[in-house]
Amino acid sequence: MWTSTASDIASTTFGALCIASALPFVGVPFPTRGWATYYADKNLYLSQLSGGRLTPRAAGWASAALRIAVGSAAIYPPTREASLIANTAVVVRGTFLAHRDGRPMRPQWTMLGALGLCLLLGRL
Repeated sequence: MWTSTASDIASTTFGALCIASALPFVGVPFPTRGWATYYADKNLYLSQLSGGRLTPRAAGWASAALRIAVGSAAIYPPTREASLIANTAVVVRGTFLAHRDGRPMRPQWTMLGALGLCLLLGRL
């Protein structure tokens, strides 16, 4: 059925992009230096949200590890839906915090849209 194929393609693409997006969290300028700058600022913000328990560097490495785990789980069909639902919960919380703190909202909406698409295609 076409929906199964579309779901596999969307979730595998989403997972691969999650894994690739771990790179700028640790300072690798991928795909551009602008992404590394954005994520360096995000690491500082996540450090502040942790109440200082995490340094910006530690926040970046923790975020990168989480992106790799979520991406891998989204690619692997038995863990796909649970991963997407858990990630949605994290992103929804982050969206509220970002809005509260005047952070850029486009990345939040993009991630929520991608998660919604993957979950919808998985259910069709």
